[in-house]
Amino acid sequence: MATRTCCLLLLCCSVATALAASSLLYRSPERENPTLPDFTEACLGCICDATSACNLTIGCSAGLCGPFLIGRQYWVDAGAPVLAGDSWHRRGAYESCAVDPYCATSTIYNYMSRYAQDCNGDQVVTCDDYARIHYLGGLQCQLAIHNYAYYRVFRQCMSKILPQQL
Repeated sequence: MATRTCCLLLLCCSVATALAASSLLYRSPERENPTLPDFTEACLGCICDATSACNLTIGCSAGLCGPFLIGRQYWVDAGAPVLAGDSWHRRGAYESCAVDPYCATSTIYNYMSRYAQDCNGDQVVTCDDYARIHYLGGLQCQLAIHNYAYYRVFRQCMSKILPQQL
């Protein structure tokens, strides 16, 4: 449990730094969509925890890469962000970005900026909606998710961080 909490705290620090750096290194999503309500470091940390237990050394497998298990189309839909000095045309640019916590965070932020919506029908866009968008995709986030292990881990993580909001 201590290792998981430590990893979540390290990711949150990485996420905060990455969100600040994204405007310098990547396409700047905050200018395109000035508000992503409830998209916080804690939210992103729980999405990471539910996706791969925030495994920062996971690499690529079965077409998914990095701690957020980002697929190539997800990366493209997010504007194909790349590491500083890289080009999205370069073979391996997607993989390099997806396994880098900062670039992966920028990818997630860009994707959420593009697809932010109320997926669960509660009339407000919250972290729960972002978790659904990440796992189910921006165009099918209304599908049932309650029986997936991903969603159970996500809700458990969020209940520890923000128990009053669940």
